[in-house]
Amino acid sequence: MFFTFPLHAEGFGALAVVSTEYFYRGYSKSANHPAVRANVDYGHPSGFFLGSWISWVDFDDTDYPDRSNVEFYPYLGFNYKLSEQWRIEASVARYLYDGRIFGKFSDYNEYSTVLHYSDLASLRVDFANDAYNRGAGATNVELTGRYPILAKLSVSGGLGYNNATPVLEYDTLYWNLGVTWHFKYVALDLRYADAADLVEYYDVGVIALPELKQNFIFSLMVGF
Repeated sequence: MFFTFPLHAEGFGALAVVSTEYFYRGYSKSANHPAVRANVDYGHPSGFFLGSWISWVDFDDTDYPDRSNVEFYPYLGFNYKLSEQWRIEASVARYLYDGRIFGKFSDYNEYSTVLHYSDLASLRVDFANDAYNRGAGATNVELTGRYPILAKLSVSGGLGYNNATPVLEYDTLYWNLGVTWHFKYVALDLRYADAADLVEYYDVGVIALPELKQNFIFSLMVGF
């Protein structure tokens, strides 16, 4: 979706997404149910940008009271143009939840760096020093790419590694591949996503995000 409607462009932008799954770094943040997300973003000509995502979530922790249903993700960052085709951005963000995740307050900060090549490829690194407020860090590395096949049709995919032990029980290798149809302010996206758990670690305080059970994900996006 980030390739479909570019974020951090100059001025205000907005994006609304309805999808059959909230796929997040190898896991489901919607317990394999449909999810609704929205983003508002502002980019200044100097390169500074700010905005926020808000999304419905379900961590499948029904046995715990005061469970979270909403994820709020405000962010602030800076874009720097290296050349006509290359640019780099750095940002700081915070995950905020309206309740608890597996019985604990789970708000935490994340720091990201992204290297872009035109609008065709991106390499990003995300780091959280206290992921889900569990007292341990997590690092995510992800490579994404997009290639236009026709004027209104493009293919895109991503490959990532989420090093999140001991917070999420596993280190996870995840990937996705799909096609997107563009119709001015609307886009339809169909993709296949999957993940493999590579390292297993159990400890006090570990949480278990829902495993992905539906590999084909369909999304409807509206943005400007």
